[in-house]
Amino acid sequence: MRKFLFTLALGAIATFGAQAASREFLSGYVGTVPPNTEDQAKTYFDRPEVRKLLAALETGGIAETAAANMLAGTDTHLADLERLHLVRDANGTVRLGFPYFTAGDMAVIHAVAEKYVPSLVAAYKAREPELDTILARYPVASVDKKRLAFVLLAGFSLNWDALDQLTDKKYRQPFVIEGDGWHYGFWASEMVSDYSYKGFYWGSSSFPADNINLTPPLDFTFSSFGDPESDPRMSFPDLLAMPEDQMTLPVRAAAEKLGLRDDNALGLDLKDVIGLSRAHDFGAILFALRNGAQTEANICAAVAGEDATDCDGELGLLQTAGYAKASDDGNWFLLVPVLDTNDKPMLDAALALSRGVMLDWLKTNYGPMRRELLRLTAVRQGIPYPELFSQIWHELFGLATRDLVTEGVIEDPRATGVVWQGSIPAVWRTAIFPHAWQ
Repeated sequence: MRKFLFTLALGAIATFGAQAASREFLSGYVGTVPPNTEDQAKTYFDRPEVRKLLAALETGGIAETAAANMLAGTDTHLADLERLHLVRDANGTVRLGFPYFTAGDMAVIHAVAEKYVPSLVAAYKAREPELDTILARYPVASVDKKRLAFVLLAGFSLNWDALDQLTDKKYRQPFVIEGDGWHYGFWASEMVSDYSYKGFYWGSSSFPADNINLTPPLDFTFSSFGDPESDPRMSFPDLLAMPEDQMTLPVRAAAEKLGLRDDNALGLDLKDVIGLSRAHDFGAILFALRNGAQTEANICAAVAGEDATDCDGELGLLQTAGYAKASDDGNWFLLVPVLDTNDKPMLDAALALSRGVMLDWLKTNYGPMRRELLRLTAVRQGIPYPELFSQIWHELFGLATRDLVTEGVIEDPRATGVVWQGSIPAVWRTAIFPHAWQ
């Protein structure tokens, strides 16, 4: 769950945002978000009149006429709320229509997570030697294996692959709002006093995804995985379109030395940014490092044509952003996981191990957890439990990632000296991990 820096979603995400109101909510998406704000459920959820209506629905359905009267004189129409699945109309009675969790609901979910997640973490800890053997196949010695474990477990497996597996096994059946080139589910959960999500590594940012790509298209994906407090992330893809005033001072200095530019690659009309168009260059450099290039001359030879003149500045930015480093003798080394085509067997083996742990755990625990969560507001309002499980799963695996850090199974993104503080980036050939962005 995290927040993009521009309106157009650049990947498979769940976004994050707190609402400025007497009752504060986290809210967001799972999927690819449309560029038009009128098609974004959060646009309406943030409106006071909608929040008032949803609060009224917490205790039960209300007549369609009464719901319409609550919206009278505002910019919101009941039809828009129905179109975006915020509410549903059943025979003239309006009810909640999406995964909506009150503070009371969240307290119950947190208690369930605290009760059941330790056994999931223990199962991963027991398989740590096998995981280490698998990760030892990754040939880049300068990339810490605990960092690689973080990317593969907290990112690829417990987040992306798990959502696919949960759907396949019918644990999760999200209602998806669809349009031309986009599809997403929306959720909202009320914030609970004194409950912190720091260290819940449940959010991802990726570009490209679905049909959102550059011309010529990238055949690799930039991703980062982190907790809710890691924004703004000083990594790709966020850095490509980030305004310079949101950058840390070191990253800003490196970006200015490289040269900021206006960018309209995706019709976003970005001003003074590093630029989405430079994604080709950064990818070429990182894959050159992954495949053994060490000297600046050999690395920059991978950058095409006239863009090669930017290579020195791009390497400087990559070093400042923690992707690579130069040794005293001038050779360069990779610091983050970059997965090329020949890393697919290693990736598949890690995913298979993790998938087995997760699915075995769910076979034992999904039913008991569901029974303890049947009193959730949305369930009582008639929303099927599998429609809610995407967000419930994020609470479960988010807590698991925090505890996997504590157990030393994966790297701590908040350890002293970690550049990104709260997230870890990766780059990967898109073909090695087919994934439905939802």
